Amino acid sequence: MKLTTHYLFTIGLVALIACPILPLSGALVVAIWLGVATNWIVDMVGHEDRDGAARRTAATHSLPGAAGVGLVLGVLPVALVALFAPTALIAAGVQLSEVPFIALLMGALGILAGLSHLLLDALTEGGIYHRGRRWAIAHWRYDCAAANMPFALLGLLMLACAMVGL
Repeated sequence: MKLTTHYLFTIGLVALIACPILPLSGALVVAIWLGVATNWIVDMVGHEDRDGAARRTAATHSLPGAAGVGLVLGVLPVALVALFAPTALIAAGVQLSEVPFIALLMGALGILAGLSHLLLDALTEGGIYHRGRRWAIAHWRYDCAAANMPFALLGLLMLACAMVGL
């Protein structure tokens, strides 16, 4: 799928899951961070040039690869703020005893972001890697508008539902 579709779908999905747990503003920041950063890294690191054409690699287009990228991008900001700016957490009303829970939540949301990327890529002809083999649910072209548009709109719908509390 197109990178914009990945962004919209993941932002909507993460926001929908995070909103019941976090304040709306925090859920949106987390959703945007994980939606953009995770998908960008999975695609930028996870492609190689083979005979002039980009091809997905197992480094990030596999279950452990995508989940690992999401986990790191979820936990790393929490760890960095807790280590280098703990007063910022306190100023935001976060108790230091809550940091492990926040890191766990961010890690889980990051894993979800990484796996959402794989779901969409599994629908394309390039597929994903599973147990060392390429695997695909469908075989749409990555740039097929008829495939990208419904998932981009679903992402926007999930985001709207998250924002209104559904």
